[in-house]
Amino acid sequence: MDKTASGRAGELALALYALVTADGEVELFTPVADDDHVDAVAGRRGGLPKLAIQVKTATHLDRNGLVEAKASYPAGRVREHPDFVYAVVLLDSVAIGAAWLIPSPDLNRLAYRRPEKGREILEFRASPRRADNFTPFAVAPGELGLRLLALIDAAPRAPSPSWLAGVLSAVREGGLPQAR
Repeated sequence: MDKTASGRAGELALALYALVTADGEVELFTPVADDDHVDAVAGRRGGLPKLAIQVKTATHLDRNGLVEAKASYPAGRVREHPDFVYAVVLLDSVAIGAAWLIPSPDLNRLAYRRPEKGREILEFRASPRRADNFTPFAVAPGELGLRLLALIDAAPRAPSPSWLAGVLSAVREGGLPQAR
């Protein structure tokens, strides 16, 4: 399986595990275009999405027994926000063998960084078996949905866009202005 196919398989596996292990309470939505480092947005069922998720998939351990995943950004433009989360999954065939959910400020602080041709590469390297810097973010695959729910619930309520606030205000006051 090539890198694109294995990446998509990891995204689908995360969605399946999140849905099943949170008893349907997590909803994941995928963007039409994958050009902004966001593979899914997540929210609680019936609510608005609160988390942006970048899924990184490894299909095997490296020669040191570590899971390795990389994120590449234009130099000086690494994405960082508490509600932007990296999900790193070790995909063993069709099952998730190991997983981590890491808020971007933490991954940005802990990942190895290297410049390459005007880009900044973040390298995640963690062991599914031994304690390391990413151990606090490790999640048993059967708990992915519940951990996502905890992150969703901890995210601050995002303010509505100004255009939406105007529409809601008009509706509360008796309706929207009529088109001329």
